Formats: sequence, structure tokens, C-alpha cells
Amino acid sequence: MIGLLIISHSNAIASGVQALVEQMARGRVPIAATGGTLEGELGTSTDLIMAAIEQLGNVEAILALVDMGSAIMSAEIALEMSGLPFRISPAPLVEGALVAVVEATRPGVSLAEVALAAERALEAKHEALGSEALLVPLTLPSAASRPSNEVVLTVSNKVGLHMRPAKDFVQLASRFKAQIRARNLERPDRPTANAKSIIDVMKLGVTSGHQIAISAEGEDAQAALKALAELIRNNFGETPAL
Repeated sequence: MIGLLIISHSNAIASGVQALVEQMARGRVPIAATGGTLEGELGTSTDLIMAAIEQLGNVEAILALVDMGSAIMSAEIALEMSGLPFRISPAPLVEGALVAVVEATRPGVSLAEVALAAERALEAKHEALGSEALLVPLTLPSAASRPSNEVVLTVSNKVGLHMRPAKDFVQLASRFKAQIRARNLERPDRPTANAKSIIDVMKLGVTSGHQIAISAEGEDAQAALKALAELIRNNFGETPAL
């Protein structure tokens, strides 16, 4: 029997997705969910994920669905300690969980089959929207002749630019009119991020100790860089990593 593990940075989201998919499973698939940290903040906790795995009972394998990439590390540690075969799905959390739980009700279904079904979860939405509705081009105003400025900073808080710090970073950047970009100097393979996009910032993969370069163009560029530098130097209000 395949167990379904739902992991979110928010306990409310994890519980909500679990309630939704349980209506589809009707007790035929073991489902566990966890979200947030031990302190009740946004984030993930290896300890809480391990506790959720125990709730699945005697399953043969586990398919885990996560809301964001930064949850993968915590999930991997907990799942590896469980000793059970597992996969962490790249599928969207809600749609992937719904499709996976239906697939998991089939007799004799394998973990690979459930995982593949979850990964195809968005196909119906794509079909319904049509290809032309999926991509809306974003046209940014020209920054020609505007001054360009850049600062290099070391991220020293415990979790780097994961969910809550990334949210604080993006919200602060969004207060300014300037176009603000960020690069992870430790990970040159990662694309330059729009500092006002939570997805872009999370994709930088910034962990504690990484250096990032932040550049800004526009009339309030200097003010933006000063504010973001202060946020990072103050460790997002956290205790710096040892």
C-alpha cells in the first residue's frame, strides 16, 4: 500500500489539502500531513515530518508532495530515516495530491505509477485553459539611462532565503519602484532573480553563508539597496547561524 505524505510551509495549508484528498480516498489510502516549524512559524521541520510518517502506519512506500523546493531537504532527511521506499514528487501540491490519491486506490499499483500520475496532474488544467492562456508576457519598463548599483552581502541567518526570510525580502523589495535583481554568487548555475518574485528568490537556493549580489535600477535604487542590506545584516530578525 502506498502512503501519501503532504508537506507544506504552513500547517493550515497541509491540513486543508489533507482534508480535501481524504474526501477522495474515503479511507482507502493512508494520508498524513504536516506544515510549519516546531515553534508554529512558517517553514518545515524534520521532526514534524518524521511524526507524520509514523501516522501512515504499515505502508510499503511513500509518495511525498511538497509546496516549495525548500521543503525537500527536510523531507529527504525524514524519509531516508524511515527506511521506506519513497519519492518526493515535483507535482503541484493540491492537484498532485488529488490525482495521486485516486491512483493509489488501484489494487497492486506501484510507487512509480502513483508518482507518474501526480506529475501529470496539471494536464487537465492546461487543456481547459488552452496554451494561449498559460503564458502572459511580462513587459518591464525600459531602464535605459538609469543608474545601476550593486551590493554584495553574506546571508547569515540559519535557514538562508527559505520561505519566511524570502517572503520578507520580496515584500521589502516590492515597496520600491526600482527594478531589483539578485544573484547567488555561490550558485552561478542559478538564474538571476527578480527580487520582487517569491518564486525567483526561492530558486536562488541561498543557504546560510552564501554571498548574494543585489542590484537595483531606478530613482529609489539606493534606498532599496540600503533597506535590503539592513534586512540581511540584521539576519531577518533571526539569530545568526553558528
